[in-house]
Amino acid sequence: MAVVVRQAFDESGGGGDCRRSVTAPRSADAFLEPDGTIVLRFHPGSRLVAELAEEVVRAHVELACGQRRPVLADVRGLVSADRGSRQLAASPAVAAATARLAIVVGNPVTRTLGNFFIRVTTPSYPTRLFADERLAREWLREEHG
Repeated sequence: MAVVVRQAFDESGGGGDCRRSVTAPRSADAFLEPDGTIVLRFHPGSRLVAELAEEVVRAHVELACGQRRPVLADVRGLVSADRGSRQLAASPAVAAATARLAIVVGNPVTRTLGNFFIRVTTPSYPTRLFADERLAREWLREEHG
């Protein structure tokens, strides 16, 4: 399997020089957008287990560059996520890198996974589900105090 490397950079000026290459996790594409949003887009058919979730968490934390950033997680490709992967997604390391999380869902399975994450795993950062990526991005841009 080829390893994908995405160039990440921070133009916001707040985190110093954040230029770095991030090795993409096997189960998702992970990148930092120019506006500072971290995007995690899970591949179709992904079955997220703790080992794969560790890769996603590592990319997420690296892309955050020591800042709490808005995160768009497009989980429409997921078919399952085990308990260990959900716990990693709500871990202190992820909380330190996440200002708020918009989860984009697309079918009953991903909606159930998202609701389970919010209600059972209970992340410490604001988290919402969206069926529309545009609305998710609007929510991420809102001022939260």
